[in-house]
Amino acid sequence: MLSAEQAVELCEALEGARVRYWVMGGWGVDALLGRETRSHKDLDILALIDDLPQLRRLFGDNGFALSHVWEESQWTESAGERWPTAFVASDAIGREIDVHLIEILSDGLILQHYDNPWSLPESFATTGTIGTKAVPCVSRAAQLKMHTGYVVPKEQELDLERLQARGTAWLTRLQRPRRARLERRRERG
Repeated sequence: MLSAEQAVELCEALEGARVRYWVMGGWGVDALLGRETRSHKDLDILALIDDLPQLRRLFGDNGFALSHVWEESQWTESAGERWPTAFVASDAIGREIDVHLIEILSDGLILQHYDNPWSLPESFATTGTIGTKAVPCVSRAAQLKMHTGYVVPKEQELDLERLQARGTAWLTRLQRPRRARLERRRERG
């Protein structure tokens, strides 16, 4: 299992390596709720494909190795090597990080570098909290979209129920600054 302390350590390591990421999955739900609601086996993230070299260095420096390649993965070149775009990396003490690589295009559209991509909403990112640390994470709307199109395990069903019970007033407050920026960008042309 991956404790809150370990999840925070991984987030800090990603930030130290200058990897742009957003927490999703179980820890992403708990980050949005601001509290740990269940145990987690890994840290799920979206990361920018342009940051793959830093991510690979981080893995090498911290004893992480590829442990699983998701069937929806595509392949990309990084430092002259083929690398998956949807994978899990693990270390010797059992920490796991589940990564899906994305690209944010100049017009703000999100290009997902794997087969069967999620239908992400325009406001896909926000900030949540793991322990006492603020972390970038996918939005409530993105979490709900990411959990469609497959049989959702029971623990994830409970995650979704917790998010839906949280309501939208809280989300609106968090998303207001991003919406204002997007509206200003649209007005400029």
